[in-house]
Amino acid sequence: MESRYACEALKNHDVLKINYHGYDRDVEVHAVGRSLRGNELMYVYQTSGGARTGELGWKRMKVAEAKFLGTVNGASKAPRSTYRHEDTGLHDFSCAL
Repeated sequence: MESRYACEALKNHDVLKINYHGYDRDVEVHAVGRSLRGNELMYVYQTSGGARTGELGWKRMKVAEAKFLGTVNGASKAPRSTYRHEDTGLHDFSCAL
């Protein structure tokens, strides 16, 4: 997936619908940037769908491993009250709250 989809969802307050590691997921994008290893990541709050861990909530996901499925217009509740920009573990941001 291209990071522009995640940044557009963040800007428009849309829920981003993706497939990530074989699971369809709805996520609220809070930031897109790079890890210290140079990977482009999304810092998201997953609101529904599957996961290897079975848990929803805060996740860092590799943008390149996500498949864009669509958006739900205006449905994002970002920023979540527990969002802390310093907790993203990212730098060189493409977009962020």
